[in-house]
Amino acid sequence: MIETLPPIILEIETPASADEAWAAITDPERVAEWLTDVSALGDVGDRYRLDFGDGSVVEGVIREIEPGRRFAHTWAWVDALPRQETIVSWTVEPLPDGGGRVILIHDGWSDAGADSAARDDHEAYWSGYLDDLAEILSERA
Repeated sequence: MIETLPPIILEIETPASADEAWAAITDPERVAEWLTDVSALGDVGDRYRLDFGDGSVVEGVIREIEPGRRFAHTWAWVDALPRQETIVSWTVEPLPDGGGRVILIHDGWSDAGADSAARDDHEAYWSGYLDDLAEILSERA
């Protein structure tokens, strides 16, 4: 029996506006402050690349984009064998107090043939990155 792995679902709330949060997850210069070097966010169907250095590169394709609100892209480590393609989605929501919420969902683990160790490793890394994002956004609020 194949194990069905749940998605990674993480969220942060920040006193920074939803517009500021959107910029922090989509502007390559801003993303480099808390995550890594990324390509510019293009249109649906365009390639999306994250370069963590030392040959650690993720490549994907933009699957969905709703400017200011949501985008999703596929995620696969370039040199990983077998190739395991998952999907990462980002949603930004305004909060009543003027702040913003950022929600990350990284899903498709079972369909990609990934095991729980790979999923759990990604969750640990994402948690750290989102902590860094929250800190940067709080400083800019």
